[in-house]
Amino acid sequence: MSNPTIEEKLKQSHFGDKKQLEIIFSRANRLLIEAPAGYGKTKTMVSKIAYMLASNQIPYPKRLLALTFSVNAAFKIKKDVTQNIPSILDGTKSDFSITDKMLVSNYHGFARRILKRYGYNIHASLIEMDKLQSIDDSDTKNLMQSISKLSYANAEILSNFNSAVKIVNIKYVKENIETYNRTVITEILPLKIIPYNAILSLACKLLKDNTVIRNFYQKLYTTILVDEYQDTNILSYQLLNYLFSDNSNIILMGDTLQRIYGFIGAVPNLLSISEKIFKLEKIQLDKNYRFQHNKEMLILDNNIRRNAENAIAPTISKTANIEFSLFGDQIAEAEYLINKSVKLINDFPDSKVAILVKQRGNNINAIMEEFNKKTVTFFYGLFTDDDQNYVKFNRECLFEFIELLRVKDQVTKKMASNLISKIKAKITNRDILALSLFNLLEIFLSKVFSDFSFLSNEDKISLIKDTFEHNGLKQYVEFVDAKIIISTVHGSKGLEWDFVIIPDMEAFSFPNYFGLCGVCGCGSNCNLVVTKKIENKFLEELSVFYVAVTRARKQVYFSASKTQIDARNNIIKRNISCFLKLPGIHL
Repeated sequence: MSNPTIEEKLKQSHFGDKKQLEIIFSRANRLLIEAPAGYGKTKTMVSKIAYMLASNQIPYPKRLLALTFSVNAAFKIKKDVTQNIPSILDGTKSDFSITDKMLVSNYHGFARRILKRYGYNIHASLIEMDKLQSIDDSDTKNLMQSISKLSYANAEILSNFNSAVKIVNIKYVKENIETYNRTVITEILPLKIIPYNAILSLACKLLKDNTVIRNFYQKLYTTILVDEYQDTNILSYQLLNYLFSDNSNIILMGDTLQRIYGFIGAVPNLLSISEKIFKLEKIQLDKNYRFQHNKEMLILDNNIRRNAENAIAPTISKTANIEFSLFGDQIAEAEYLINKSVKLINDFPDSKVAILVKQRGNNINAIMEEFNKKTVTFFYGLFTDDDQNYVKFNRECLFEFIELLRVKDQVTKKMASNLISKIKAKITNRDILALSLFNLLEIFLSKVFSDFSFLSNEDKISLIKDTFEHNGLKQYVEFVDAKIIISTVHGSKGLEWDFVIIPDMEAFSFPNYFGLCGVCGCGSNCNLVVTKKIENKFLEELSVFYVAVTRARKQVYFSASKTQIDARNNIIKRNISCFLKLPGIHL
């Protein structure tokens, strides 16, 4: 029976937000929650869990499994749950001991947990799962170089499967997953090595082949909550299907408009597909708290979403007036960025400014050169999940961490210090990227012993491994000392700053040629007319635009220049981006 005390407490805490309270108090056993950025998703999630515990929908915390795409999001949720639920439940569930907690993890962390306990059914090496070296199996040549005994045919099996996961070739993955697993088991695991994808594929194999283990997990986790569901890839989706049973309570949370990881395998249209397959009741959060005191930002946020809901003929009730500055060339635009950033920092000393671009290139290089000439310091964050040097740095950190684990499997400050020393000795190049990554590594490891000090040693190992395996150091950019951060939009996903400036809002930049400009067919005026032919491309690029806009807590500013520096350093005349001419946006 529900407890009136906790109901009143939650109603007050959520200020009567009807949609949030509908989610919290819903007795539906299968929910799809559409949760845009800044709409109170995390707070609603924590209150939902608390209410389900208090009302016996979840008999014990250990019966809830909370999963998410990114390791950083998983441990943020774990921290929120650990800190907030005890006070919400105060006086209602005092019998919960401090050790009787729910499991919160990212997909790979949970899969690793399964393999550590039951992976011996597949191969003896999995007993020491934490000490297996992880490898990238995306490139046949690199695989053969790193594993000398591996044949070309077997290396190609691994790399082809990796490519299929990335491009969401579901048919290929289903038809070849057994061959991939067999190759990993016979050729890779005996060497105390495991590919990143195999952590998920072998966990799926274990649950598929062993009915007893599958039934155990399905009965153990009566409620499964998934956050960031729009970023789920085909292997993670398969894992969920083995965990779901007819009796499972399922809560999926996500936002279709924040799906920007298609290039590394996020399944398109997964929310709408899952709504039908799992027979989910959909509830959409509808109140933006991030921009509640900024009318124009509220309207802008709403109008971008209206363009996503109906790209061909969006319904717009009010037009958003945005702050936009147009300049003759890149140097003039760079001077604006410098002056604007410095003024914002002077006016708001406790704030930071993020300058977000679609991609690296000569245009942002020219902007950074002006910052350097004017001796205005900034943090260099122009790396993404598929950036070769960024991935390599994370991989080096992972390798050295596992080597240290093999000596002593306790995460201590001394171990963290040794890891930093080993990486600095190994990577002697001191370019701007390396310096940024050293900074992020130090910040991340310090957080392990401050923000995440409440974690067990096993969870700390999982946090560190998952971060490096997931190329997750970029998630700590928000904690750097620099007041100005220059980053890609993809690198900023999940982060927030008070002020965001989005420069280079020109055709062939944002969106770029490969994203939309190469297929739009709208001529030289850049007055985009969305057709069925280009709708999917448009929505992919609009998602990146939306993520960029919603990284701001207070205000976003846009700029462009009439000319652009192309890949050959030629100065080309360009039009203003079609995204600044969308229905509902006024410059």
